[in-house]
Amino acid sequence: MENFHIAKSYEGMDEDLMAELQDEMADFEDDGGIACRTIKLPSGGGLAYIVQGDEDGDEDYLKEIQGVIVFSHQMNAYWPNAFGQSNNQEDKIPACSSMDGKTGYWPATGELRNCDTCPLNQYGTDVRGGKGKACKNMRRIYLMRDGDPNFYLLTVPPTSIKEVNRQMRKIMASKGIPYTGLVVSFKLAKATNGNGIDYSTIVMEKKGTLPPATMSLAGEMRRQIKTKYKEMSISLDDYATVPAAGSETTAAPVAETTDAEFTEAPSNDDLPFA
Repeated sequence: MENFHIAKSYEGMDEDLMAELQDEMADFEDDGGIACRTIKLPSGGGLAYIVQGDEDGDEDYLKEIQGVIVFSHQMNAYWPNAFGQSNNQEDKIPACSSMDGKTGYWPATGELRNCDTCPLNQYGTDVRGGKGKACKNMRRIYLMRDGDPNFYLLTVPPTSIKEVNRQMRKIMASKGIPYTGLVVSFKLAKATNGNGIDYSTIVMEKKGTLPPATMSLAGEMRRQIKTKYKEMSISLDDYATVPAAGSETTAAPVAETTDAEFTEAPSNDDLPFA
């Protein structure tokens, strides 16, 4: 895809104006982490992503999102009080979280746990009595879109992680190209769990490859993000869905599936990406 353009912030700005802006920005304290816009899944099996816009409260509803994955990593999180009617902000903070899907950290005690053997990361332990895990296995994907200098963050929920992992592995292995060299598309499909609840699943496919120069730029951005991604905290907002356009329903956690629909996601050791 020769015309796909990875834009940099302040690209094309007058040099004197850029120098003045950078000097003024240096006066502000760095908040850390990665500045990015969110891509949320709709509730009720909706087919359009909710994409954060330029201003607070601005939202775009897109049935398809194309872009380059500049970084991706698995993560786990456990919320003991996530699914009641509490409006307590503390309930949005996981009691245990893992930024690599391997080692969980309990901030209340300082304990480290092996995610593979942790009792909360086993099927049938869902706090609501469901068939799923009490701990939620997810994947964060940082995207860049054509001609847009912003990073976009899409969190893949447990109900889609197996399929997204499979597609990422497939499209990279078929041509021997890293994900930073591929333009991919994300759509949504409607599914229904064993309790009759509709939910959205992520459908991913390859659209094309980048020319060498653009691929190199995407690879450099990956290296930059990899030094900062652990500074991005995990919140219940990563797991909850958002009401679709025109819907008056309240945001809810992603629908759980039945035992038959669950398949263990491969560990990171078996995947060609972080």
